[in-house]
Amino acid sequence: MDFQSFSNRKNLFTAAITFIIIALIASAFLSPAAFAAGGGQPADPEDKGADEEAFDPVLTESKPEVAEVESNNIPNRITANFNGNTTSKMGFSWYTTDKFDDAKVWVSKSGNFDDTLEFDAEPKEVTSHYAERDKNGNYIYADPVTDEEGEPVEDENGETKINGYYTDAQAHGGDWMAGDEHGQLELIDVTEYSYKATATDLEPNTTYYYQVGSESGKVSDVGQFNTSGEKGDPFKFVHYTDTQNAYWNENVRNEAAFGADTIKRALQTAGNADFIMHTGDVVETAEVEDEWVDIFQQSQPYWMSAPMAVAPGNHDEYALEYDDDPVTEKFNEHFNVPAENDAVSGGSYYSFDYNGVHFVTLNTNDNKESEDNPEEKAIGQEQIEWLEEDVKQARENGAQWVVLNYHKPLYSKSYHSLQDEDVQKVREELTALIDELDIDIALQGHDHVISRTHSLEHVPTDENFSNAEVEDVETHVGQNGVEYLQNPEGTTYVLPNTGGTKEYDDVYSKGEEHLHEVRPELDWMTQSDMDDYNSLFAFGNQPQETDAFEDSHDNNRDSAVQNFATYEVKDDEMVVNMYQVEGELLQGEKRNVKLIDQFGIYKDAKEEQSQDSDDDAA
Repeated sequence: MDFQSFSNRKNLFTAAITFIIIALIASAFLSPAAFAAGGGQPADPEDKGADEEAFDPVLTESKPEVAEVESNNIPNRITANFNGNTTSKMGFSWYTTDKFDDAKVWVSKSGNFDDTLEFDAEPKEVTSHYAERDKNGNYIYADPVTDEEGEPVEDENGETKINGYYTDAQAHGGDWMAGDEHGQLELIDVTEYSYKATATDLEPNTTYYYQVGSESGKVSDVGQFNTSGEKGDPFKFVHYTDTQNAYWNENVRNEAAFGADTIKRALQTAGNADFIMHTGDVVETAEVEDEWVDIFQQSQPYWMSAPMAVAPGNHDEYALEYDDDPVTEKFNEHFNVPAENDAVSGGSYYSFDYNGVHFVTLNTNDNKESEDNPEEKAIGQEQIEWLEEDVKQARENGAQWVVLNYHKPLYSKSYHSLQDEDVQKVREELTALIDELDIDIALQGHDHVISRTHSLEHVPTDENFSNAEVEDVETHVGQNGVEYLQNPEGTTYVLPNTGGTKEYDDVYSKGEEHLHEVRPELDWMTQSDMDDYNSLFAFGNQPQETDAFEDSHDNNRDSAVQNFATYEVKDDEMVVNMYQVEGELLQGEKRNVKLIDQFGIYKDAKEEQSQDSDDDAA
């Protein structure tokens, strides 16, 4: 590579680092309204009439002219992901409209790219599905003729009859934001290229800077990542979940803006986080590429400041039409993560080690009928067997800590944890295995509530429907004021609400009559059952206050309350802090971050070794 190329990259680096510093440190100078894609602003929350007024769009007889999907050959939808040995490797992923055969990732320790390592990228042709929009960027909807039961009426050619057309320029109100009122949307197939590259032979415990792109095309801004170090070296990571931005709200109340602001606040609060953990539902509708573009674009400065470890969520494989086959490849197109057993099904499962801590990511989208999984469990037999072998091998290799992360929760303060059929089919087997493998902590998503259990141990279903009882574990308060669980044998399950705007109610805290009304599928639960289940939790609630929860378990995707957690691991102790972010971002309100829950786990390595010796002797 010639001197001019390096000089250009040095200039790009300087500009990009300045941008990242502004984004991550001097956030007070950023205008929150700038995050709102399409210029849409939310209705004033004090103006209740806006939400109560029925959405009745003015229709046009002719369909608005559909704008072409603009090409984008500046590398975009960029992430760095753990893929292999974290001391020496890093995976990268990005997109362009056209194919660049000379695509590469450039890695530098100095940040000046005067010591550049370069690695070839592999382009893969993909078909992305973009929603039809007009020249102003508004989504175009058809208003179908419906029968008395609300089903679309077809003409003699089998085509849906249309009353007329409208765009989301007129959209407003809670019913719209919840996704209940929008009409039919058409998608445009666009050929794009998804790139995967892996940097190898890196030095451990080192900060690297990177760019992706091609010499014949464009080069990205500068990102950075840290390779892992020795066992016991301290590190930090942040955890958030369910950013789940919906395309229909992009120009009405942009949800990706809240997801971006949540991770910005998380990284600021943690300070020098080594990586980001996202436990699924990155987007609402995986088939609609507009959602991936929106969340990546708004989160890019933060997602490029640290590697991402991502678990696939159920929405990360959803098609535009719910009844259509899922788009099972989309998650792995957007993230460069391993696929153990070559199993790609709405995501994949994999593991990695970081400073001696073993992290295992499960794929709870494994719920398709197959020879391996005839009962359509959230996790099939092959994945269960892999989990057991993987964790046992990690323990043999000396892992003192094992962290499990996955999307669909086993324990949470809202309904999914006890209702999802695919989870219930695997609950007893999985909780027993988690207990057997001595998993320390399980990070979850899916239910948009805050929850943190006590240390739980497995019990069979014939003893308790939840398959858990609270471990009687000693605690102590450290010099830092944190209450630590002392050498727990059970597992703590954590769920940090949502990084987006859709929230679920804490349905188990409002009595059996309310639960049966909003979730009839749980009418088998008595008040005694609910009290027993609630006793498993050390902390949990739904921070958003809304009238919607009076007769529903979920809201209108209008929350201005998000959460995240930070994890600090140092040798024999882990400290978990749960934070809450509040403030109406899109109206310029100040966003406040406050600590709402904190706990620690202390593990005496000598005691563990002694216990292992006793087990071996037995």
